[in-house]
Amino acid sequence: MENNNEMKINKLPAKTWYWLRMNDTALNWNPDMAGCSVKIDGGKEADKQASDFDGIETGAGRDADVLFAQQAAGSVLVADETNKGQTVHVLINGTGANGSSGYAYVQADAGSDMTVIETFGENAEGGSLAFRTRFNIEKDAHIRLVQIFMQDENTTILNDVGSECAENGQLDVLQIFIGKGNLYNGVRTELIGKRASTNMDIGYLGQKKQVIDINLVVNHIGKKTNCNIQVDGTLKDAAEKIFRGSIDFKTGSSDSKGAETENVLLLGDDVVNKTIPLILCAEENVEGSHGATIGELDEDTLFYFASRGIDMETAEDMMTKGKMEVLYRKIQDEDTEKLVEKQLAEVMEYDRQEL
Repeated sequence: MENNNEMKINKLPAKTWYWLRMNDTALNWNPDMAGCSVKIDGGKEADKQASDFDGIETGAGRDADVLFAQQAAGSVLVADETNKGQTVHVLINGTGANGSSGYAYVQADAGSDMTVIETFGENAEGGSLAFRTRFNIEKDAHIRLVQIFMQDENTTILNDVGSECAENGQLDVLQIFIGKGNLYNGVRTELIGKRASTNMDIGYLGQKKQVIDINLVVNHIGKKTNCNIQVDGTLKDAAEKIFRGSIDFKTGSSDSKGAETENVLLLGDDVVNKTIPLILCAEENVEGSHGATIGELDEDTLFYFASRGIDMETAEDMMTKGKMEVLYRKIQDEDTEKLVEKQLAEVMEYDRQEL
């Protein structure tokens, strides 16, 4: 693939020290892309155009707009009283070595409830895939987004999510990365209405020389809004990961709460782990917290396994699988859970091969 355009994606809302190289990510990408393959099972077409969602900001940022400007393939769906409680499956695959892009936008009408499961599969020709998901969540509506990343070794994915939540609107996000290629992941949520909320659970397994770049931004705008971010991951071999988690309490967001936590298990001497939790505040009466736990398996844990005849490599695999299993059991879709379980076994077997 010919990379001829540099974008700045996954930008922090407030810059930190430049020498940390965490304010944003410079990414080379070919904007001359074809539409990717987007297969949707379920859902109902909305009486809206993709352009009606242009005002919704996303986690990757405006520099990524060029990737979705022309040939992107996708659909605009509606969640309403006629399909309340429905689960929509979206299968996304790249279509060529030169790169491809697509989108799925959802208009969630007042009082609606929908689960969207997006599965990113393999691309036999490798290359890059950019995909954007946007939600307009109206009063008392609930959207649950599940994203499963299962790309092959030669594929790089840019995943870009944006949403706006009105009064009592709720977005729940579950992301599981068990692919073999690179992932650039941005999620931005605007909690506009009173008591709007979002919950994000993210799990990743980085191995060999993979790059995982995550940017989460939650803007508390309405009163009594709430967010909870939980990220759990394992890094092995020479994998690299950046996690940016930003909670921003805007003026007028009194009585709001926000919390973020990341737990990282380091299982390689050459891994690169960067974490920057950020809380911004322009309102006095709010509650914000952040924390991170980063480390290796301790001696007591290793001794426990060794006393039962379990060697270090097997112990590491068991801990890694256990962390991911806790997350994929939350999918609440039997077929998707089985798919993830199978992929996880394949990826862990793949990691045992030589670098």
